[in-house]
Amino acid sequence: MALCLVVEDDELFRLGLEITLAAFEQVTGVLTASDGEQALELLRRQAVDVVLLDLGLPGLGGLETCRRIASDHPELPVLVITSQEDPAACRRLLLTGARGYVCKGVSAHDLQLAIETLLRGASWWDAMATAALRDLELPLGSPQVAPGQILNEVPGNRTLQDTPALELLTPRELEVLKAMGQGWSNQQIADALGISLGTVRVHGHGIMQKLGVANRTQAVLRLLDQRIN
Repeated sequence: MALCLVVEDDELFRLGLEITLAAFEQVTGVLTASDGEQALELLRRQAVDVVLLDLGLPGLGGLETCRRIASDHPELPVLVITSQEDPAACRRLLLTGARGYVCKGVSAHDLQLAIETLLRGASWWDAMATAALRDLELPLGSPQVAPGQILNEVPGNRTLQDTPALELLTPRELEVLKAMGQGWSNQQIADALGISLGTVRVHGHGIMQKLGVANRTQAVLRLLDQRIN
């Protein structure tokens, strides 16, 4: 069961999202904030299980709000839900600490699945965001950034093109991938990591999605290619 925080400046959309979330079986309650500053203040006083964050927030901005949430609450998953379709923003959000990305207009079914996935410790990126994360050609550090948003560079001033694909994985996804590399079955991985079989499958889907591969064998080959111990 989960307590959600919705950070959205559009009052009508915020209300609609609140009503939608309240109908989900796994959601026990919904808190709201209209900007990043309010969200950060609320999180200092109230623990939540997942944050749904608009990217086009006034003031602090969505990217910086996401960065601060990830810094102050590293275990708290952030799902960006936005009307912007900016591939460069998807890449920055990943490095800023977002766990997922969906566009406004997402179906209630897919939104529920995205939230369930984040609550299980995996990540969820819609088709556009997934394509953006696979196409790692643009350098991080473009000056074309809206006020209040911060660009986050990879250590060493590398571009995302230079960043190993495995750095896109969450720590748990990397654990699952390493276990796959040992030849373990999904059930063996679940038993070893103390998670459910369904969660292992969710992580496997996320791994293949981020690495742009079709099956676990190809994912393990990517692991071996980058010599992650």
